[in-house]
Formats: sequence, C-alpha cells, structure tokens
Amino acid sequence: MGSGAFIPRRGGSARALVAGAVATLVVGLTGCGTADQPAPVPTPTVSPAALVEEAAQVLEENGLYSGGDWSAERDALLAAGVSATTLEEAHDLIAAAAFDAGGRHARFLPADERKAAYTEAPSAPPTVEATQGRTVTITVSAIGHEGPLAEEYARTGVEGLSALADANTCGFVVDLRGNWGGNAFPMLGAVSPLFDTSEVAGFVDRDGRHDAITVSTESATSTDGYELRFDSGVDVLASFFAGKPIAVLQDFYTASAAEMVLAGFSGQDGVRTFGEKSNGLATGVEGFLLSDGSEILLTTSRFTDRTGAVMPEPIQPDVSALTSDAPQLAHAWLAEQCAAA
Repeated sequence: MGSGAFIPRRGGSARALVAGAVATLVVGLTGCGTADQPAPVPTPTVSPAALVEEAAQVLEENGLYSGGDWSAERDALLAAGVSATTLEEAHDLIAAAAFDAGGRHARFLPADERKAAYTEAPSAPPTVEATQGRTVTITVSAIGHEGPLAEEYARTGVEGLSALADANTCGFVVDLRGNWGGNAFPMLGAVSPLFDTSEVAGFVDRDGRHDAITVSTESATSTDGYELRFDSGVDVLASFFAGKPIAVLQDFYTASAAEMVLAGFSGQDGVRTFGEKSNGLATGVEGFLLSDGSEILLTTSRFTDRTGAVMPEPIQPDVSALTSDAPQLAHAWLAEQCAAA
C-alpha cells in the first residue's frame, strides 16, 4: 500500500490511504503479505504498449480526478504507449498519467523500487509520557505496516495512555508533528481512549460513496469490513479521559494517515489544534499491481470527518504557530481549561 491510512477496498480486501513522502508504507491492497514481504513480483512478459493499456484502464476507472470525461487523456496515453519501445519508457508514461488521474498523492513504483519501499517502511511505536501541568502526551509516529506490527503499535498507545492517565490528569496532548503517514488504523487505535465517540472519520470516493471508520480501545474497523484488532490487556477507565481537554499538534509534515487522525478529532468538543497547516494529502491511495510487477499508488478517495464532511486540504490549525512554539501554547491552553474546570 502506501503512505496514508489503511482502509478496506469495497468487496472486502484492503484500501490504503497513503501519505506523501512515505508513499508505499503498507503492502498492496490485495491484502497479500506485509510491508516487509511484498507480494511476489510476476515475471515481466508484457510489452510496453500492453502495460500502458493496462495502466490506462486502472487510471480511468479508479482515479479520483479521472471520474469525468478522461477519454482525451486516455487516448493520448494509449497513443504514446504504442510508440514506447521499452518498459522504462512505458513506466515514464504511466507515472505522468498517474499524477494526472490521482494528483500529487499518487505515485508509480517500478518493481525494484516497490520492493525497497515496502521493506523500508517505518514502524517505530508511539511514545507516551507524563508532561507538565498534569498532562499526558502521546507522540503518534509514522507506521507503514499492517499485521502484528500494526497491532502492537495500537496496543502501545492504548496501554501507555491507560498507564499514565488518572483522575487527576488535566488533559492530553496528541503530537502529530513530523508524521508523514502510513497506516491510519493503528494510529487511530493508539489514540482511541481520547475519542468521545466510536465513528470518528471515514472517506468518500469520486462517486460519492461513503465509508466510515469506527474505533474502540480494542479495534479499528471500516464499514467495508476491514478490522484491525489489537485487544490491549488493560482496562481503560473512561472516567480518566471523558471530558478532558485535548491539544493536537500539527505541522506541514503532518500528512495523509496523520491527517486522518486530525479528521478523527475534528468536531470533538474540548479539542484544539496548534501549529502549522498540514501537508494537504487528506486523500486515500489505493495500490494496483501491474503485470510486470510495478504498482500504481492511485488516489481514489477523500477523507471525511465524523459527520461525513470532506476534510479540507490542507487542514488548518485552530491556533497558528511555529512548530517549535506549538507545545508551549498547547500547554498554556490546557492549563486554562483545567483552571476553569
């Protein structure tokens, strides 16, 4: 898959919402394998023209921005494909067309780059620490995996928050700065004790079809049937979290799957965001494996908040500040909320 969030494809397999600079953080949307072991690469026997034709069909049928009349772009791509003499030339044509059909969140990966990208996907768990003014801060890092690593990531967040939060906790900080994305499901799971509802976000495709993401302290699921179960071994006491103010930190490097976390907190009472505008990749990217082992990571959907409203790109903070100043402002606001409580 790629850099953003991991959400099921209609029909039961997986859709990836992938994040900009780490596009390809999670394995292909067929649900085969993990980021460390991408699906086997077929032996390349396809001609350049046939590969371009295959890609053109994928782009026209699925691209977020090819939903209108894309016939002129398709015909130009096919004509250029006929003249291509090598797969490298075909790849260049497909890469340019993917950008046209999917915008800047789309990406094309030749087979060798695809393998390297999945192997190098980040997997550092979130960190949770007690911070000034009786607050607890969770730093939500990029995670480009599904499977056991994604489950452990979500558990780490839930268990860390549960271990440090108590009746005297004033509020919480969710730090999304520098998080380029990957798989949104473990990120949402990691911060699940902080949500005041279960249906927190979703996505909508070019035809207006909506799917919702539901999160609990044991799982993160979508209405398409995908479920990440992480079943933490702790009892989460809702009273330690309910009604507590939450400051969310963001910056320009908060992208894709991390922007899905921003969407999850959008509209929640007692939440204020601090920092810089996000990267503006609040879109879902789905992986399509081609017959030569290359892959198109194609933008196919937009993120929505808990009400189904499409998230803006970029997502602006409630309080604009330099990324270095955001924590201080966030803690000052939390202190005011605690004093007034």
